[in-house]
Amino acid sequence: MQSKIPLSLIVFCYNEAGNIGRVIDLCCKLLPEISSDYELIVVDDGSSDSTADEVMEKAASFPALRLIRHEVNKGIGNALRSGYAAATKEYVCAIPGDNQFDLALLKEVKPFDDSTYYAFYRINTGYSTYRRLLSWGNRLFNQHVLGIFLRDVNWVKVYRLSQLRSIQPRLTSSLVESEICAKLYRKGVRPIEMPTAYLRREFGTPKGGGWKTLSLAIRDMSKLVWEVYRFRS
Repeated sequence: MQSKIPLSLIVFCYNEAGNIGRVIDLCCKLLPEISSDYELIVVDDGSSDSTADEVMEKAASFPALRLIRHEVNKGIGNALRSGYAAATKEYVCAIPGDNQFDLALLKEVKPFDDSTYYAFYRINTGYSTYRRLLSWGNRLFNQHVLGIFLRDVNWVKVYRLSQLRSIQPRLTSSLVESEICAKLYRKGVRPIEMPTAYLRREFGTPKGGGWKTLSLAIRDMSKLVWEVYRFRS
């Protein structure tokens, strides 16, 4: 970032022991460099491993860090909504706790107004055929049903808090990012897209393509279409 700006950095995670501590260390190093007034919000979505313990250990030495913990696993959408609702700074960014996003890329983000936002896209995911098919279907749905042409709607964004407050996201599945981007599109807000590498996961297994995540998204499709259709800028 060329000038320091107020930033809420949200890390959402589920069973990311081994990864989350490293992510927090990187966030704690980066935030003073890029932000004039910052907070680090970790949303633990009902982890059953030592994720929460690792977060609390880090919080003891980084006062800007606070933990939001779901007692049970509620899914990516609810984790994102909890983080967005808790954010208080002018700019808001949510990243996964698996350490697969290169945080250094946030240095490239310039201050922006309500007419745009930043949307990162992965240039090489290394996905299995199954995950590639899911991503392809999701992209077609976004383009032909919702009318949004993002390269990677489910990857990292940087919004203004005022944008999130103005659209009031309602979905609870992973489709919440599609809802946000579609509503912003209807308001005339267009993204600045930036490519990113997709870093290798060091611990644990990916959960984004699991049946629970997929079934919640399928359940929410009709609700998403209705929410976008009825939204007025």
